Amino acid sequence: MTTNPAPVGSGHGLCFDLNSGLANSAIKSLAPTTNGGWNNPFASNDPISAGCDGVLSWMTVESGNIHPYIHILFFTNGTYLGTATSNPYPYTEITGKTTNTVTAQYKWTKANDALCCPSGGPSNVTFTLSGGKVVAKGQFPPSN
Repeated sequence: MTTNPAPVGSGHGLCFDLNSGLANSAIKSLAPTTNGGWNNPFASNDPISAGCDGVLSWMTVESGNIHPYIHILFFTNGTYLGTATSNPYPYTEITGKTTNTVTAQYKWTKANDALCCPSGGPSNVTFTLSGGKVVAKGQFPPSN
């Protein structure tokens, strides 16, 4: 029986380790925030024991604002694929995950909303790994 080696960026028994050099390199490739760097990383937890081929791994990072902007970064098989959107959005959270999909929920403030309480949305966008690329399906928040 032949086993595939763990991909670059794996660790701690996971296909993608948010403390890996791959993760750090991906974060460094992002434009800086107005408050400095990106922080509070959180990531998917797909176990190496289940296999990593065809797995879409994700990681989120936040700006240092009181109401942070959030970037979603995607990885597969030791490769950084890029961010979910060109610009980060506030009020973003990962709400679902399968082997090759990640679902994010977006909310946004409307004209009379307090920053604490966005009334726009929610809107779900599903990101699917297809042919080595990530394809998005769903409605993103309106541009400011």
